[in-house]
Amino acid sequence: MTLTAVKNRQSCDATIQIALLRHAQTDLHGCFCGHSDPSLSVQGHDEIPSVIRSVSQVVPRAIWSSDLRRATETAEPIAKHFGLRYATSPALREMNFGLWEGLAWKEVELQYPDDARAWAKFFPHHRPPGGESFLELQARVVEQLEQLGKHAEAGCTLVVTHAGFIRTAVAWVLGVPDERISRIGQNHGALTTLEKLENHWSVIALNVNAARFADARRRETKDQL
Repeated sequence: MTLTAVKNRQSCDATIQIALLRHAQTDLHGCFCGHSDPSLSVQGHDEIPSVIRSVSQVVPRAIWSSDLRRATETAEPIAKHFGLRYATSPALREMNFGLWEGLAWKEVELQYPDDARAWAKFFPHHRPPGGESFLELQARVVEQLEQLGKHAEAGCTLVVTHAGFIRTAVAWVLGVPDERISRIGQNHGALTTLEKLENHWSVIALNVNAARFADARRRETKDQL
């Protein structure tokens, strides 16, 4: 992608921050949804106000989005809230699951039993039939992060993307073994923030969701009464 997105008039701090936001929920939740292109569900649209509250904690100067609808339908109201335009890139997409797209795991086990066994045994290094390999996804994610780190201005750049992209980015920064990548939690509408100082990347926030913290605060208050 070419990093020429419009910058916000407000500023963050002197460092480069990349805030990775997982899109809100779709009706394909629980199924393999990589390059499939569903819209947000009713619940997903209802999540947008809390997503905006989360993003308000980082105040983006620029916004990028995957070109898939679930990402752009999340990015558009955020951009409108901050008075920004946003740019899209197919390089920010989820992993392509090929013939598994739209299927639940039980359906994959029934329709593609050999591939399902290989996926479970060699995760994440078995390519779904007709899909993208993990190494291809990893190379794409690292390239995008390096481009963002090289060209983004100081402050926060928001990237609306997908769970697999975010998990892969976090694993790369932290050196998490590939086979443990699924242990990195990524909820819909949650923020994960990376920071770059010179050539060093760090994870400064992981899977932060305003709605979850609001629920936790309400439970804590109730327990204290």
